[in-house]
Amino acid sequence: MGNWRIEPLMKLADCFQGAEWENTVAAAGRENEWFTPGQIASAVDALRHEMLTRESLTEWLSAYRFPDHWHPGRIGIVMAGNLPLVGFADLAAVVATGHTPVVKPSSKDRPLMQFVVERLRDEGCVIEWVDRLPEQGLDGAIATGGNAARDHFAQELAAIPTLLRGARQSVAVLTGDETDDELKGLASDLFLYWGLGCRSIVRLFVPTGYDLAPLTRRLAAHLPFSPAEATRYAQCYRYARAMAAMSGCRWHDGESFILRHVPIEEGPETPKIAEVLWSEYSDPAQVEEWLTTHKTELQCAEGAIPPTFPRRVKLGQAQCPGWRDYADGIDTVDFLLRIGQH
Repeated sequence: MGNWRIEPLMKLADCFQGAEWENTVAAAGRENEWFTPGQIASAVDALRHEMLTRESLTEWLSAYRFPDHWHPGRIGIVMAGNLPLVGFADLAAVVATGHTPVVKPSSKDRPLMQFVVERLRDEGCVIEWVDRLPEQGLDGAIATGGNAARDHFAQELAAIPTLLRGARQSVAVLTGDETDDELKGLASDLFLYWGLGCRSIVRLFVPTGYDLAPLTRRLAAHLPFSPAEATRYAQCYRYARAMAAMSGCRWHDGESFILRHVPIEEGPETPKIAEVLWSEYSDPAQVEEWLTTHKTELQCAEGAIPPTFPRRVKLGQAQCPGWRDYADGIDTVDFLLRIGQH
């Protein structure tokens, strides 16, 4: 039988402060200009104050039991890097179950993740840090990336148990009855992390005839970043606006982002930075059919979501996942416990 290892994770909560952390934040910004201090602070805020508490960690793991004759192994983790510390949930799950993490960091998020790994090592965790996963000696692996990367790892790691994730995106369904607080939350879910990441809302479904002008004004009033942080984002906005103007498609200028129309019959696509897609529905059944058809391409959906959709959240909650809001709906802890069963 194993034992949950949560003490090192709890102690990590107090590490995101002080001169060393500030130097790490600065280094992360130099290596990845999308990682501003404000974006990094958003990423670690929930960790510090909500997720890395004894209560939260205990509640997360209380749903699981170690199998009989269970033994820890070495688990490779190939991390994404599109958001600050986006690979932390996988690392925490491997640490908590007692496995040895073999971390292959993203080049886009190396300073932040290395800081976390070093703090966990200070608390006695054995964590390997590699430039690529070893060809032998792993008992399982978790890999996150685009669809091409997922297919590559499916072949490369075919001999061991794997949890592989590809590209996904998130959407919101509006009715026109949303409150200002709900739209403030939607603005965060649209534009926090510049709209990058699988939990960022990239497409809105609105009723036919919905007036976009009040919506864009209210969203623009609640952008989760300051102009000083948004120099490159502003360039992306100007580019998206120019491309929309030349395309001949229906679009709406939000003055800091654009809305581009996509017929509801069309499936998911990836918008440009500073661009949000919108589709119109005449019957909620159209949205339900769309969500059902494309559920394997979606991470979560918020707003007026049918109860049949498995990963629905309230408006403003897409960027606030809890421990059990597993990416792609695949239970990471269950996967890790099955690996250690002999």
